[in-house]
Amino acid sequence: MEERKKIIAVLSVTTLASFLAGFNARLAVVGLPTIAGDIKADIWSMVWIIQGFMLGSTVFQLIIGRLSDQYGRVKIFLIGIGIFTIGAFLSGISPNPKMLILSRIVQGSGGAILMSLSITILTDNVPPYRLGTWLGVNQIAWRVGALLGLTLSGFIIDLLGWQWIFLVQVPIGIAVLLWSRGRLPESYVAKESKELDVLGFSLFTVFLTQILIWLKILGYGYRDASLSFLLLSLAFLASFTYVELKRENPALDLRLFKIWQFTGGIISQLLYAIGFGASLTLLAIYMQSVMGYSPSYTGVLLVPYELSFLVFGLVGGNLSDRIGYVPVTTSGLAIGSISLLFLGEFSSLNMIIVSEILLGVGTGLFVSPNTSSVMTSVPPQRRGVASSIRNISFNVGFALSLNVAVLTMTRFLPYEMVSHLIVLGGTSQGGGNIVLELDSLGEAIRQSYIVQSIIMALAIPFSLGRSRKGSPKDQ
Repeated sequence: MEERKKIIAVLSVTTLASFLAGFNARLAVVGLPTIAGDIKADIWSMVWIIQGFMLGSTVFQLIIGRLSDQYGRVKIFLIGIGIFTIGAFLSGISPNPKMLILSRIVQGSGGAILMSLSITILTDNVPPYRLGTWLGVNQIAWRVGALLGLTLSGFIIDLLGWQWIFLVQVPIGIAVLLWSRGRLPESYVAKESKELDVLGFSLFTVFLTQILIWLKILGYGYRDASLSFLLLSLAFLASFTYVELKRENPALDLRLFKIWQFTGGIISQLLYAIGFGASLTLLAIYMQSVMGYSPSYTGVLLVPYELSFLVFGLVGGNLSDRIGYVPVTTSGLAIGSISLLFLGEFSSLNMIIVSEILLGVGTGLFVSPNTSSVMTSVPPQRRGVASSIRNISFNVGFALSLNVAVLTMTRFLPYEMVSHLIVLGGTSQGGGNIVLELDSLGEAIRQSYIVQSIIMALAIPFSLGRSRKGSPKDQ
């Protein structure tokens, strides 16, 4: 009975944390054109408003894994909720792109703790034979938050202004913090204290920043300068890899990649994230800038995707517990890749909605079974680091997806025109004005979907190659 109460307490807290993270993830998607128009942000500033959160989330994963394995999951988890809430407040009062981006980085560092440790705490406390199901519930909580974020963000923007899509997160964050205190059991405490790998953390941060700057400069058309940044970023990556393999207690334990089930899951997730990451943002831009819809109506039209994921996230978890993760994750990737091709056609609103539903089916079947396979492939004492690597792969992929999308679009339209046309969707000028240019923007977005579909399809061989049987026993 005591064990049952403990599990219920863990599920309640991790579910609330996932809900908050999902709520945040979708709030900025619908509001991006409006935010850009109000604070005079260009296309790359728009990317960094979303990417700033991902950057903060990604680099702090290196510290979270080590801190949670050293000092306990719960203490760091509660600190993360506080940082996330402070970042939301700072985002809501930001007067310009620079402050908003910096505030999103702060919020992202807290978000990293929420998502990484909620999975780790869940894995530590739930029996392995039920883990797939409860990870599915965890993902559904994220999607319920995302669903409400999409639905409410447009109305919040139309009624109160874009600042309130961030400020509304503050009371929610405080509520989650108050609910979490005293309810989470500390399931894992390290026996010895180990020094943080500051050098590894610094090298990885510089590498990731450099690779994102490289993609930005490439989008501007400065090919010679972009090559220099690419070579510099690769040099930092090589240095990071060398340092991590030599250290006894690395920030990122690359030795985990010797486990093929773990490696296949991480590579699959990285490619999935690059393919999926920009899909809803592009669709929101298309609906507002090309079709002329309001933020509130756009948010409602994006709901079918979230509802579809809500259903198939749970289905995917249950199926993986019964038949193994390989057939489920592989099917999800295939369906997701095909849906991105359909989504890029924009033949009618009905076709867009059907494509959204298919995308939700694909991502729902992939995410929770893949998470389960990754987390159960490593020893319990390494799950904090494994969860960090899993989140890093998603965040890096998500950030790269936005850059790849903009890079593809600027191959078809000048950079200045892309920025101008997107901002039109966030102002009263949006809609049917300059029809030919808006049609060109629609074509550029369609080409981006084709590229992303191909990238997601590249994940299929890695998903298939992890295990021939892929049975629960193998996991």
